[in-house]
Amino acid sequence: MVQKLNSANEQTWLLIGRVAEQIGDLEHALSAYEHALRHNSNSLSGLTQVAGIARIQENYPKAIDYFQRVLKLQQDNGEIWSALGHCYLMQDDLQMAYSAYQEALYRLPNPKEDPKLWYGIGILYDRYGSLDHAEEAFSSVLRMDKDFDKANEILFRLGIIYKQQLKFDDALRCFDQILRNPPSPLATADIWFQIGHVYEQRKDHVRAKNAYERVVDVNPTHAKVLQQLGWLYHQDGTAFQNQELAVHYLTKSLEADPTAAQSWYLLGRAFMAGQKYNKAYEAYQQAVYRDSRNPTFWCSIGVLYFQINQFRDALDAYSRAIRINPYISEVWFDLGSLYESCNNQIADAIDAYARAHELDPGNDAIAKRLQLLSDAQASGSQVVAGPPPPGPQDVHPTAVVFLASVTGCRKFSVEMPTGYCNAVNLIVLHLVVAVSTSLQDLAVFFRVT
Repeated sequence: MVQKLNSANEQTWLLIGRVAEQIGDLEHALSAYEHALRHNSNSLSGLTQVAGIARIQENYPKAIDYFQRVLKLQQDNGEIWSALGHCYLMQDDLQMAYSAYQEALYRLPNPKEDPKLWYGIGILYDRYGSLDHAEEAFSSVLRMDKDFDKANEILFRLGIIYKQQLKFDDALRCFDQILRNPPSPLATADIWFQIGHVYEQRKDHVRAKNAYERVVDVNPTHAKVLQQLGWLYHQDGTAFQNQELAVHYLTKSLEADPTAAQSWYLLGRAFMAGQKYNKAYEAYQQAVYRDSRNPTFWCSIGVLYFQINQFRDALDAYSRAIRINPYISEVWFDLGSLYESCNNQIADAIDAYARAHELDPGNDAIAKRLQLLSDAQASGSQVVAGPPPPGPQDVHPTAVVFLASVTGCRKFSVEMPTGYCNAVNLIVLHLVVAVSTSLQDLAVFFRVT
């Protein structure tokens, strides 16, 4: 009799929970399902619904706990394994996420037709930087279900991936599709920013400027857009190059966000273009104070010292850049030029140019200078016949810097956990057609590409 009464109470509370859920009252639905579990702690429906609501409410630790309780009772439930994988992904537990997705792939009857599963797997690939596999997973979701509830988010993620892959037309197509209906919590201005950056990467500076100005029209204190506009006005080769406007926009950007090391650095570059070395030095110092491990900053400081003939300080700055990142060809080239200019150290210059050539074999200027010095050394001459040592080259601001958010978001590259490659191979085998950080964080993250 007691068992029947508990069962009746359980079913009543489950019914109340379903009704509350149907009208969107998740709090009362959750309370009802928890009441059902008091009458039957092993109620599959109660456990599953509590886990589902916790997941919707982004209470992932609770969702994980309840999904695990379901799996203790029903280990072969592929849908639960898939949902559990997504929760682990939201908790940044990538090892547990791919383990759960692996179980889902084995246990779902038709894993190749499950868009939610491949949405999660796409995010997992994206998090590991496996862009080709992420693109295939996300694209497969849209092929399976063009009305998938996360379709606009997927288009945004695909746009970011295509931008990284330099598939600019594909990136623009994705961003254009969501321009009028951006995925929450993004706004139209965020999409215009991405469109502007695609055009900037394509060297279509006019369209890039127009897109950025659309953002500024809506949000005149948007620090990242002001930074990008300042950089655009600084760059050589633009029809509208104007160092005064570059300084203006970069200064406005710093007024909006004085903690941005990149904005301080770009302001220094703009001052350097105008040969305002004292102001450039002050800006570079502010940048290094905020990000002392950025090799680009130290390279530019080396260029500054080189140009004002403080060769020992230039050598120190270049050495710092190399210690942080020894794979920047411009730093080695500048070091070679410095050795030539300072005491005619030909052997040291050849070593530096050779390293620069290894890193950038297609650069004719490096190859020619290296050949010129090598010929002089082979002939036993202490004097190089030909053009004087070249001036220092600066690095493109984002050429060697990992993408990171201006708020200190974790670097995109992460260490592969043990066994990851096997899991990847398993996922690839199942993809015949072939997080996670929040979407707002993702947008911020890719604003500094």
